Amino acid sequence: MHLNNWFSALFYRLFSRGAARPGRPALAGDVDQEMREVFLGELEDIIKNVEKALAAWREDFANPAHTRSMVRAFHTLKGSAPVIGATQLADLGRAAEATAKRAGRKRNPELHQIAALEAAVALLPKWLHAMRNGLPIPDDTRSVISALQRAAS
Repeated sequence: MHLNNWFSALFYRLFSRGAARPGRPALAGDVDQEMREVFLGELEDIIKNVEKALAAWREDFANPAHTRSMVRAFHTLKGSAPVIGATQLADLGRAAEATAKRAGRKRNPELHQIAALEAAVALLPKWLHAMRNGLPIPDDTRSVISALQRAAS
């Protein structure tokens, strides 16, 4: 690889963070197979935990334990996804964590906060499927992250 191409590739990786482009694989091809499997197993657990927490939270918004469970699951996602190069998934986790924290401060969260968190949770199985099958980043990733960011502000 020419030095120019190497710099271009480096700049692209550094500054394209969060730019979910159509056709871009959900999981980088150069990820260690063992790390990939560990992460996919962790993502399955995150999905189960956050789905359970969201359902419980919807039943009782005032219970801080439900909010903490959601925040914890999204925080884990935010921290572990970059390890395998899934920066857009980490961005989703970051935005969902912020929204869950903000919504959890209220006895009656705003409808757009609830909808954004539901959309984030619904998107996670699509990510798991895409990563398992070498498919592109789910199309609605950018719009869900944007909705979460609006709901967190």
